[in-house]
Amino acid sequence: MFDFSNRTAVVTGGGRGLGRSIAHGLAAQGAKVHVLDVDLIAAEETAATCGGIAAQCDVSINEQVQACFSQIGHVDFLINNAGVVSKPGQPFTNNTEEDWDRTFAINVKSIRHTAAAVSEQMRADGNGRIINISSITGVIAAPFMPPYSVSKAAANGLTRVLARDFAPFGVTVNAICPGFVWSPLWEDLGEEMAETSQGAQGNNAQEVFQGRIDALVPMKRPQTPEEIAGTVSFLCSDSARNITGQILSVDGGITI
Repeated sequence: MFDFSNRTAVVTGGGRGLGRSIAHGLAAQGAKVHVLDVDLIAAEETAATCGGIAAQCDVSINEQVQACFSQIGHVDFLINNAGVVSKPGQPFTNNTEEDWDRTFAINVKSIRHTAAAVSEQMRADGNGRIINISSITGVIAAPFMPPYSVSKAAANGLTRVLARDFAPFGVTVNAICPGFVWSPLWEDLGEEMAETSQGAQGNNAQEVFQGRIDALVPMKRPQTPEEIAGTVSFLCSDSARNITGQILSVDGGITI
């Protein structure tokens, strides 16, 4: 456990899944958590269960981000968790230009928008944490969903660019790449794969998920939202003040 009392955190995409677990984890350690989500009802549900503050925000739209952060004020921890899985596209030409644009707007450009919103304040403070929730598909290729895989690789690259930019001011920027975590995102993806992926037809989403674990995870077990939330808390802590520009896989050994 860490003491985050008197610290303010922003969790984007905090209405459900990993975002909700991250918000709960930070709040349990004393942080005041602002839960941002395009779905206001989901954000309010998370905020109600962790004593946080909910706000509706489409982080792919810079004007909304700047307006939202101006209302929040001071931010110590920025957790960029909002993300979207692209439609399947194998071969890559099956994905439309709109698929690519939407995926990059939410998974990559949103990080730029939120980092810009806290940049001046964090630099002046000489402290701060920015943590981007990426994916193992940004480390190893996922040909089943090219826009998603490429967008997460771009998010990892942007993490390093931001880390270099913020480093002289004492602000750290890191990315976490979860492996297989059962979440609403995987429920949707599992259903898509069951319909379109060779060898997965006829299975339900949970069976597709377990099949990927059996085939790809050396430790033969899924990762949990609580494990990702714990990693976020560590990177926010003073113990991690010299860790920056890192792409940390929490994946049971998939990327070994």
